[in-house]
Amino acid sequence: MTASRTTGYVIRARKGRTLVVRLSWRREADNWASFKVIESPDYYTAEPVKFGKESDNGKRWVGRIPKSGNYYIDVVAHPSAHYTLRITVK
Repeated sequence: MTASRTTGYVIRARKGRTLVVRLSWRREADNWASFKVIESPDYYTAEPVKFGKESDNGKRWVGRIPKSGNYYIDVVAHPSAHYTLRITVK
């Protein structure tokens, strides 16, 4: 079994702003990448946020921030991937 790699990012956003997350990666063999937006820095116990909507087969996520604070984007690449993560706060 091949291990996945997880990398976390943190962004501070104010209430009422719109957070947009986009993920793309270079396809090599059967690799893949995915992400989730969470409110806790602990990837293993955190649930995805209750707001926002995923689209483009999980490659795009948009949500209006309900309260100011830190939000975490965790990317999982299996077994590895050369990815680009774009995060925008409008």
